[in-house]
Amino acid sequence: MAEIPDPRLATSHHELRVRFCETDMMAIVHHANYLVYCEAARVDWLHKRGVSYADWQRMGIQLPVVDVSIRYHKPARFEDVLDVETTLVELTRVSVRFRYFVKRAGVLLAEVGTQLACVGPELTVRRMPEDVARVFRSGEATST
Repeated sequence: MAEIPDPRLATSHHELRVRFCETDMMAIVHHANYLVYCEAARVDWLHKRGVSYADWQRMGIQLPVVDVSIRYHKPARFEDVLDVETTLVELTRVSVRFRYFVKRAGVLLAEVGTQLACVGPELTVRRMPEDVARVFRSGEATST
């Protein structure tokens, strides 16, 4: 059964600046780079909950993307400062689903969705360990 996390705990923001190498000849961000931005935001989402994805990898837990959707609204350009709002929207025994809003100064540029499956070292689907699922239910860690 799918669990819908509390959006107040499940949302984080990641800021980045568009680099020249991410743009085309019109200085517009190439469409594929939005996936890179979302991956950076997802890794940051985990860091804000006290997790290094590399630690999970060492434990034999992988979370490959198995589904993605993108809807583009407006272009991002070289030097734009973007906010990638990342929200965990669904947690199941074997997968997680994230939604991202990529914005520039509050203006929506793109909506992205990803689903990641929990797999083991042989890349077969496995049940998510409870300690991993607990991280997905948690909010951002507070600094001391």
